[in-house]
Amino acid sequence: MINQIFAAEIVNEALGEKVQQLTPATGLAFYVAILWRSVVTLGGVAFIVFLIWGGIEWLTAGGDKGRIETAQKMISNALIGLTILIGSYAIAFFIQGAFKINILAPVFPNNL
Repeated sequence: MINQIFAAEIVNEALGEKVQQLTPATGLAFYVAILWRSVVTLGGVAFIVFLIWGGIEWLTAGGDKGRIETAQKMISNALIGLTILIGSYAIAFFIQGAFKINILAPVFPNNL
């Protein structure tokens, strides 16, 4: 078992002071919010990459119907992904408004 004094000194400098002051339950909410933001950011980058890639494929298809269809499918899949990302934001903001909590940046009262 880890001594409480030594466990209090273990910190992750990369995450900053905000995380170091959280209890385990609030820390989990913080990490879930960070994970969601990371997934949305990566999804946005993936959208841009696939949209550009599909556009380049379409431009370089040279009239080949198979390559044009593949490019169109890539672009439409990118747009579907963007729609899902926007939908997740809409759901998050609806929950925030309905329950009066900020689920994207959770702040919990200190119970110490």
